[in-house]
Amino acid sequence: MRQRQIAYTSSAIVLICVLLFTVGCVCAPPMGSRSYQPISDWEKGEFDKANRYIYPDDVREDITKYQSTTIAWTGIIKKTEVEQTDEGPNIYYFLEHHYYDWIEDINPEQKIIWLSPRGEGTFMTMWGVTKETTVSEMEEFTEIGRLLIVYGTPVAVRDDGVIAIESSYIRVIAERYYTTEKLDYGRLTEPSETDK
Repeated sequence: MRQRQIAYTSSAIVLICVLLFTVGCVCAPPMGSRSYQPISDWEKGEFDKANRYIYPDDVREDITKYQSTTIAWTGIIKKTEVEQTDEGPNIYYFLEHHYYDWIEDINPEQKIIWLSPRGEGTFMTMWGVTKETTVSEMEEFTEIGRLLIVYGTPVAVRDDGVIAIESSYIRVIAERYYTTEKLDYGRLTEPSETDK
């Protein structure tokens, strides 16, 4: 996987120096990069079994190859639709896929996830939530611009090319924690056995 060094702006460097001088601390918070860290045991299980080298255009080309494979895609919410059921609301997400290198960047800006501005079109998924879900939680789950990490299996490709994913886990990430403006990259290549 790639390695990179975080570039700091002049203002950030000045701010860190002022803080260190004012507080009198000789240590700064750790900065740098690390492999993506799932936030729960459930997500870790999905992350470990997901093939992160399958992309939307692969599925569009021949979905039958991937219908029993767990994928992990990152997408930004462009539209949501809410369907009320007896069990609770179902949220349908329409997401713009972006390439992700599965590296977290620790930096003063809090932009931990550096997505590529590029990706492979639109995919969708559904998340069923319980009746006990509050209005504020629903607003959080459906806010346009949030990032979702979707684990699941492809089930259909619509006529317009949108891929439907049956999700097994979804992580919702606020806009302040990701950016599409730092790096521009494409697909990752699957590491060979000697690289693992």
